[in-house]
Amino acid sequence: MKKLLVILIFLCSVATFAQQQDSCFVVSKINVTGNKVTKTSTINREMLFKEGDTICSDDAIKQSRENLLNTTLFNFVDFYWTDDTLQANVKSLTINVTERWYLWPVPYLAYADRNLTAWFKEGDFSRLSYGFDLIYRNLWGLKHELDLTIIAGYNQNLSLSYDIPYLTHRQRLGVKASGGYLRDREVPYITDNDRIKYFKGNDEYAHESFFAYLMPYYRFGYRNKLSVLFRYDDRNFNDSLPELNPDFGNPEGTRFQYFTLSAVFKNDYRDDHNYPLDGHYLELELTKIGFGRYDYTPDLFYGKLTADWYTPIKGRFYWASNITMKISDGNSAPYFLSQGFGYKNDYVRTYDLYVVDALKYGIIKNNLKFAILKPMTTHLPLIKNDRFGKIHIALYANLFFDMGYTWDVVVPEGFTTRIANKFIYGTGFGIDFVTYYDKVLRLEYGVNGLGEAGFFVHLVAPI
Repeated sequence: MKKLLVILIFLCSVATFAQQQDSCFVVSKINVTGNKVTKTSTINREMLFKEGDTICSDDAIKQSRENLLNTTLFNFVDFYWTDDTLQANVKSLTINVTERWYLWPVPYLAYADRNLTAWFKEGDFSRLSYGFDLIYRNLWGLKHELDLTIIAGYNQNLSLSYDIPYLTHRQRLGVKASGGYLRDREVPYITDNDRIKYFKGNDEYAHESFFAYLMPYYRFGYRNKLSVLFRYDDRNFNDSLPELNPDFGNPEGTRFQYFTLSAVFKNDYRDDHNYPLDGHYLELELTKIGFGRYDYTPDLFYGKLTADWYTPIKGRFYWASNITMKISDGNSAPYFLSQGFGYKNDYVRTYDLYVVDALKYGIIKNNLKFAILKPMTTHLPLIKNDRFGKIHIALYANLFFDMGYTWDVVVPEGFTTRIANKFIYGTGFGIDFVTYYDKVLRLEYGVNGLGEAGFFVHLVAPI
């Protein structure tokens, strides 16, 4: 009986091995079409296999295509396999890419608030800034990126950045450099009742700043990246600000000069950076602000963790979760460096109008999505150029539940708060419209733990 069992196990193992061998094939040739600008070497950099390799799994093919799409160089990437008529288990691959339009003189129209909802609430159209970004996203066909920003109006900005992703033959080491000058008519100077109060400089600018930074980075394989930022800031505030908040002054005036050193590690296995539905993302950041020879320089050290998880459930249903946590070595920092909870994507949905000057906080976001319209490709009438006329669109309904907590928040004497140092939550539903060139329109309605309900508009994915 034992001998029979051993023979059966052996036969099953042989059959399984033979089946795997039958599903394997050799890649004899890789051809690239549609790349009128992008160098073939830039495309090959993202491939998990090369000519002569043997493929036994669809994972390498799937991840290679995702890598190419996530470069943001292409609107569409299609793989076409052709069997070799003379040799068994041998195939050639044709990669057809639809390149984006890379040179964009983008008109710039910005609001002087944290988000659209806060700007609508103010209702002051004079608080607009305007200008343009001149962006070249694939210079020389090597994925170099040049960005020139010229902004006038309420807040002004003149800056230039250049990103070189591949400095070495192995295409792993890159560097980004940037510098610029900014000046603002108004700046936030204090938070009261969890709302920002602004100081307006009237005839004088409230804030002027010069910055410069160098950021080398290194890619480990295809999905891991480590970057190190060296930054210098020289900031001047209006002389009246220290009377409203002492954080904006020092014994020598209202000028602050400081260096920043930051290290960020990213592990990115999302299927689509623009609007992920499957995979995970991990980001670890360590930042030290203030060191060197300058007197009265800010002194702040913090660590931050961001973890996202995406998974298809069944059919048209998807799930997404996010955990964000920030911890600092102290409980306070100058006000102009303490903006954390409520800024960018670090907020609990339905609390869009509120902020907390927290250096320590945790956030959990959850989304249940239903694909009303699954991602599909269509053509715009009268536009024959595939860079503009061939688009993808998708529409999702979602239910969300977020919660967050801040601790060790120092509330100045005479000021009030309803959400600092407390557990808060918000829930609601919304519609996400996703289309080409990384555009997302999010419309949401929700209720927060304060019993307040509202309608909110955003232009980025929730998680």
